[in-house]
Amino acid sequence: MRKIRLLIALGLFSQFFYTQVKTTDELYTTAKKLDSLIFDVGFNQCDLSHYDSIVSNDLEFYHDKGGITSGKEAFIASIKNNICSNTNKVRRTLVPNSMKVYPLYNNTNVLYAFIQEGEHDFAELSQGKWNKGSRAKFTILWLYEDKQWKMKRVLSYNHHL
Repeated sequence: MRKIRLLIALGLFSQFFYTQVKTTDELYTTAKKLDSLIFDVGFNQCDLSHYDSIVSNDLEFYHDKGGITSGKEAFIASIKNNICSNTNKVRRTLVPNSMKVYPLYNNTNVLYAFIQEGEHDFAELSQGKWNKGSRAKFTILWLYEDKQWKMKRVLSYNHHL
């Protein structure tokens, strides 16, 4: 019982040290670059060439409107078939100043993952004009595996107009 109390106390105490990183932090810059590769390059421009190296093989993507997508191949196919092949082009934009990054350390104080959260807006191209779509929240777990950051778990939720 004493060990359990100590573990709980250490867990609560550690929250004071591991809060979100500053926007000038290297990890924040890394998250911003990864976000750009997934969304600006991949989702918006349909250049999915980077996805193979930054999406985990066992990715789980949970969407409040589209359900669950499991695995890298299914995720890439979903973007190809539902976004890139769609005649109605869709664009995703990160809401300015909404992104936050939280580092995750193991018990030897080594960074092994980080959580990226924020809000994004979606717009649809119709008759040559971008029309505002939904705004949603997102949370991404990035895991350091095979000596690089990989998108492991994604929550996309609270979509509203």
